[in-house]
Amino acid sequence: MDNLRTGEKIAGVSGVALILIMFIFDWFSIEAGVEGFSVSAGGNAWEWFSVIDIVLFLAAIAAIALAVMSATQSQVDMPIALSAVTAGLGGLATLLVLYRIIDPPDGGAGDLVDVSRSIGVWLGLIAAAGVTYGGWRAMQEEGTAYAGPADRLGGDDAPPPPPPPSQPPAGGPAA
Repeated sequence: MDNLRTGEKIAGVSGVALILIMFIFDWFSIEAGVEGFSVSAGGNAWEWFSVIDIVLFLAAIAAIALAVMSATQSQVDMPIALSAVTAGLGGLATLLVLYRIIDPPDGGAGDLVDVSRSIGVWLGLIAAAGVTYGGWRAMQEEGTAYAGPADRLGGDDAPPPPPPPSQPPAGGPAA
């Protein structure tokens, strides 16, 4: 743990917390009722989401990998720093959770049921924000910026495009 910088610690702990929160806590609850009879049930992130849960899981795995790679002093030859990947996935995860807080999934039932937010979605938002902040802080601590990876991926070292073809002389051929 002495090898870990603050950002890597925050990202790693937040990644572990996010995975646990995804499995353990209800993120949303659903209630349906008909004249004096009501039924309610809750579900975790895996039960409510179809794609967002995968993004959340990938962000958590990236955060944990960032901490583990730093703790073991391992190097992986990647075009983008793992801290930048972690910050990017964490930011995407945070935005997706915010989107689902604003617009909760309806479970396919539309207006027939009442969907409410449970504690898991709030804890998931905090953990996803922790992954984002940890990745960003690790980027700052190691001196990484998004401009460097973008230049490497964008191919700035590619040759410039060829010049346009030359025009024939204005007078044309003599007859």
